[in-house]
Amino acid sequence: MSEAYGLIGHPLGHSMSPFLHKALFALGGKDASYRLLDLAPETMEQQVREMTGYLGWNVTIPYKERIIPLLDRLDPSAARYNAVNCVRREPDGTLTGYNTDCTGFLHAVRDFSLGGRVLLLGCGGAGRMMATEAAMAGAQLTIGVRNPEKPELTALAAHLREAYPAAGVQLLPFGEISGDFDLLLNSTPVGMFPHTAGCPVPDAVIRRCGAVFDAIYNPKQTRLMELARQAGIPTAGGMDMLVQQAACAQEIWYGAQFSEADLAALTRQAQAQLARQEAHP
Repeated sequence: MSEAYGLIGHPLGHSMSPFLHKALFALGGKDASYRLLDLAPETMEQQVREMTGYLGWNVTIPYKERIIPLLDRLDPSAARYNAVNCVRREPDGTLTGYNTDCTGFLHAVRDFSLGGRVLLLGCGGAGRMMATEAAMAGAQLTIGVRNPEKPELTALAAHLREAYPAAGVQLLPFGEISGDFDLLLNSTPVGMFPHTAGCPVPDAVIRRCGAVFDAIYNPKQTRLMELARQAGIPTAGGMDMLVQQAACAQEIWYGAQFSEADLAALTRQAQAQLARQEAHP
């Protein structure tokens, strides 16, 4: 009997996750299905409790934090960031939350300087993970947000300063970002399809950065990345991160193992699939 897995979030719209997971199931020789589960905020908790037929699922915006009280335990990968993007139903029925975004993120920025002067845009579930990884690497970290006075943000900054004293952490409104940075990390949805004209910061900020990573994977090249490339700044987009975190999820769910060559090929296939979808919406 086919095993059931899926992705919960709201609104989901178009997602590459079914394409990726079906390809990974095929590589792993696994008979399984993967469905998009768009859960309305007002009924999300009850709907998750009713997902007894699913052996695991991914979690995306806006539920990476909200799902935590519904779980029985957190793996250290999720507890470190207080954000969950992968859930496994254990054989006894208990639910364990994991974070595989970190695996994908670290792979995607492997050629950049995460421990230097880092500008992080946004600080939701994925942003907190990026902030933590940068602080762990000893970065001088500036976090650009709409409201730096929000209690959860000031608490995060205080925690990072205490836990990683070699790092420097400051919170700033987007409009007050200044200075030079080795790496810009975008964890906001600004520029995501279908609102592809958006850019989270002005060109003047981008040009003071040594490299740019945008966690958005659709479009392949966001406006942020386009402006960076025009200035001769190296960039990386979110598809590599997405593929790597999906592979990590399947390792958690049923012990799958994939080669780097297979995952690199899947990243290329996913980019081609995305291009086809953009050409024929």
